[in-house]
Amino acid sequence: MLKDVFGYINEKSVVIVLVSIMLGCTSSLDNNQDDDNYSFVEIVPTFPWSNSRAISDVITEFYVTSYSGRSLKGRNIHYTYDGTAWNADRAIAWPTGSTKISFWGLSQKMDNVDEITNTTMTSTVQRFDYTCDPSNPRDLMYASTVNTTQAAQGGKVALAFNYALANPYFTCVQAIETENVTVVINEVIVHNLKTTGTFEYSKTLNSNGTWTLNNDLYANFSKVLPSPVTLNPDKVTAVTLTDKWFWMPQRPTKWTTTATTPVPITTADANHQCYVELKCKIIANGSYVWGGAAGSANEWESVYYPFGTNFNSKGYNRAIKLKFDGGYFDDGTPFKPREGSEFSIAEWIQQDVLVEHWEEMEPEDLIF
Repeated sequence: MLKDVFGYINEKSVVIVLVSIMLGCTSSLDNNQDDDNYSFVEIVPTFPWSNSRAISDVITEFYVTSYSGRSLKGRNIHYTYDGTAWNADRAIAWPTGSTKISFWGLSQKMDNVDEITNTTMTSTVQRFDYTCDPSNPRDLMYASTVNTTQAAQGGKVALAFNYALANPYFTCVQAIETENVTVVINEVIVHNLKTTGTFEYSKTLNSNGTWTLNNDLYANFSKVLPSPVTLNPDKVTAVTLTDKWFWMPQRPTKWTTTATTPVPITTADANHQCYVELKCKIIANGSYVWGGAAGSANEWESVYYPFGTNFNSKGYNRAIKLKFDGGYFDDGTPFKPREGSEFSIAEWIQQDVLVEHWEEMEPEDLIF
């Protein structure tokens, strides 16, 4: 066989030739290797509020897509945290010299799965559609470093993650002036919020982007409290939940109703106008004047409030403070306890619900 391949060269010569070729190839690779050409990107993520939102899960994974010019360097590269370091399932090689490269990160996989659909991640367009599912609340974080080089980054790419969704929670204060009145809340429902939008990364700014919301898709976000909350007179009480509440950033269209021109919530629903429904009971001097005893058919009855607080700024934790001193029935007329009760409630003054940053809550209040 050797004779057929190499003619009349003997086997010893063939071995020498093959070894020489192998050594020559190895020597050539070693001599021509450029450290810059063979170095790999190290992603260094940062997260606001010590790697977690006030109530969200600690981030332990994220995904990265990268382009250098029109060349795809990596898609959906999965980074996981082992308790001490971030590890990637694939490596991204730095482009040579001053060639620019961009990176886009997301806390969920950039694919048409779960809440994320219609994903476009190319060298020129980076966007996806997202749906907030009321039955499966999940936080969403994004980051990007665009048009950079290895020299500018020092070999390490800082991805500064930001929150993409609004994170609201409610506080209430019992403001009924009559003594010996107890208000107990069991459920909070926010009606007619937009649920779907398109997020597009900024082409020039790091860790920035914009939402464009779908004006045709709405849903109600409801939360039953782990245990009913009794409101304290003249003291803010957090309506505490064990799970999370994430909304698309938006300013809802507020339901508007008055005593002289009542508008029922059925009309608000038809027009996608937003309102808060509190399922509660009111006890005055030992008697139920709204709601009923535990286990009764009417244990929890509803009071409604117009709601139009601005949640346009993505990423904020928002405290929504409701002043329980009235409200409306579902027909849009002002709320009043049952006839025969020993106290009355003044007509609720319609106003924007107060909004605060979560850090401003009293220390003893709990966040949901």
